[in-house]
Amino acid sequence: MLTRRKMLTATAMILGSGVGLAYLFQQWARHVPGKPNAIRPNGPKLADERLAELLAKGQLSPQEMEEFVRLQNQRILEPQDGEFVSKHSFPKTDMASRLKAIDWFAHCGESLKLDLTMPAEQIADWPEAKMSCNGHQWDNTTLAAQNQLSGWLHVHAKAEYQKWNDHVDVFKALVKPISENIWEPYVRQHNLDKGVISDLSWNVLGAMMENVYLDQQHHCFFSLELFSVYEAGHFPCGWIGEWPQGKLLVY
Repeated sequence: MLTRRKMLTATAMILGSGVGLAYLFQQWARHVPGKPNAIRPNGPKLADERLAELLAKGQLSPQEMEEFVRLQNQRILEPQDGEFVSKHSFPKTDMASRLKAIDWFAHCGESLKLDLTMPAEQIADWPEAKMSCNGHQWDNTTLAAQNQLSGWLHVHAKAEYQKWNDHVDVFKALVKPISENIWEPYVRQHNLDKGVISDLSWNVLGAMMENVYLDQQHHCFFSLELFSVYEAGHFPCGWIGEWPQGKLLVY
């Protein structure tokens, strides 16, 4: 089965290359967990039914192609039929300064004293945290969180969405010295692996992306909540349950 990350890449390549829609639908149907024709409560017509109608046409108008991409993205980006809804609001802040001010991992192993939207469960030690953050469940959860933002921007702020890669390049440059000077030495000292660094980079970049697009009035705040866990000196590292419901694992 294609991973969600690979599926999104394949979608962009297929749409850009003109490969048949039937092939894309086959890959999409394989990716979606559960029954592909399960009833969805939101809307008068099932997304799957409408996708099938569009696929049957073969040649689509520009408007129909846009509708197809929107429906297809909806099923890939939100396969569990829902979005994470934070109980908090977040003002736009200077994330570079906040990043530099974090006392990384200072309170790992201690009780988490944060009011998060999701319930949290404590992880016992670094070996358990490392195993959890390298698991498919956590990878899928954090990917779904960032896809929630990109999906929202695709629909509601297309012009600003075109700046996505530019923002990523800027933020990667900000994260790089933190990774080289703090994360990597810590990982070596505690006999961890590069998966921990990849996880940190992914989630911090996710929070920066959510922050930079706050003026677009989105409400995708999962990564910003994770960032507050880092600021508290802890390490968010896993998820129990099906997105968007579930419990955060924290060391």
